[in-house]
Amino acid sequence: MNIKRYVADTMPEAMEQIKRELGRDALILSQRAVPKKGLKRLWTKPQVEVIAAYEAPPAEPLSGPLPKILATPPGVYKRPPRPAAEPPARSAELSVKAERALEALDRLSSGAFAPPTSKPPVQQPYPPLTAPQTASQAYAKAAQPFPSAPPSKEDDGFRQLEIPEARPHERVIHKYSDARDGQLSALENKIDELSSSLNTLAGTIRHSHDARSYSPDIEALLLSLLENETHEEFAHKLAREVSEIVKKQQADPNEVMEQLLRQYIGQAEPIKLKRFKRTVVLLIGPTGVGKTTTLAKLAAIYSINHHAKVGVITTDTYRIAAVEQLKTYAQILEIPLTIVYAPEEIGDALREHEDKDIVFVDTAGKSPSDRTHEDEVKDLIRHSDCDEVHLVLSATTSFTGLLNILNAYSFLSDFKLIITKLDETPTWGTLLNARFLSDRPISYTAIGQNVPDDIEVADVRKIVARLMTRDP
Repeated sequence: MNIKRYVADTMPEAMEQIKRELGRDALILSQRAVPKKGLKRLWTKPQVEVIAAYEAPPAEPLSGPLPKILATPPGVYKRPPRPAAEPPARSAELSVKAERALEALDRLSSGAFAPPTSKPPVQQPYPPLTAPQTASQAYAKAAQPFPSAPPSKEDDGFRQLEIPEARPHERVIHKYSDARDGQLSALENKIDELSSSLNTLAGTIRHSHDARSYSPDIEALLLSLLENETHEEFAHKLAREVSEIVKKQQADPNEVMEQLLRQYIGQAEPIKLKRFKRTVVLLIGPTGVGKTTTLAKLAAIYSINHHAKVGVITTDTYRIAAVEQLKTYAQILEIPLTIVYAPEEIGDALREHEDKDIVFVDTAGKSPSDRTHEDEVKDLIRHSDCDEVHLVLSATTSFTGLLNILNAYSFLSDFKLIITKLDETPTWGTLLNARFLSDRPISYTAIGQNVPDDIEVADVRKIVARLMTRDP
């Protein structure tokens, strides 16, 4: 198998030369645009360079030296001994030509015609060919790693091979690693969703076993809590208490359930401004719960509605997008923003906001399994001497994820809860689960991305009404 280079003004001209000189069985290995030489390259179109492979009867026996373009250094590669059963002569010739063509293709794909520097893998002899298989068909079969493109009108019946671009192994590994990380994240989300669905289903099944101890009205209330993804243990606890009160006092089950839910959720505790003293509020929480957007909403409310002097400090320098997002909000609201790169610097940043009524501190979100995040939060609380800490949670979090997050922040002695993304889930059981697990008050609930409209002080009546509704 021989290789020849053609340069023409257009691709049809190059194909016509190849067909005229090499015949219709020639194979197109590659094509690219090349500029013309001299000053003509400045105002004329580039020419087309085509590399074609063709089969020609050798002038000398095949045992002679290889062509210069395919020659290998002495001692680098030694052809393996032929098997005892010698294949037909025509098959042996085609096998040798196919091997040479593969070597040429390897060098073309790597962009160099230099001889190989390492010993290539030993190729097993190709099986004998049977008629009416042609040499070009044998070559196409030998070059299976390179997919062949279907013929088009432009190439006039010639078959063209697409040689894949040679890429470093590192890029392939990184690409595979990124894809694998994305698949693992998607798998974890699916597992959380499946776990939540199984918990709901298990609660419904157990409810059917325990239904004998509840009246139909209490069963309906229990099912409402379970369909809102309230944890089974908490839902049955409420159902048992309602049942006991109804039996003793002959009260309405709906009224009893409403009063118990209000009691367990408790009163909302929003941020309280101090008189003649600055208030420092720290927002913490895992990644992806909307801390930065929530901070912008609160800053806008206290700046516009309460006419307070507001300052903003961000320690979330891990994500450039978070800083830019907060800068945009600060410019729109005309609120000063300070960026802090270490917990020890927050004292200096707070001195820049001594004249403010309230200062909001945004923190970086970290995974609950990241133990270094605990030390960072402790240092921020200590150096800032903050007045309030608000843990931001997403209403879309499963019970298992919620439990892991609250366990990760169990080192906090005093904090409040902000529940976000209530618009992204039809079930509000996360609010009740968070209250049962943490025994901390809910300060705000967020239902949307609009600043500052989609946030409000937690409305206990609205939450209770949603939890007592079937098919929310």
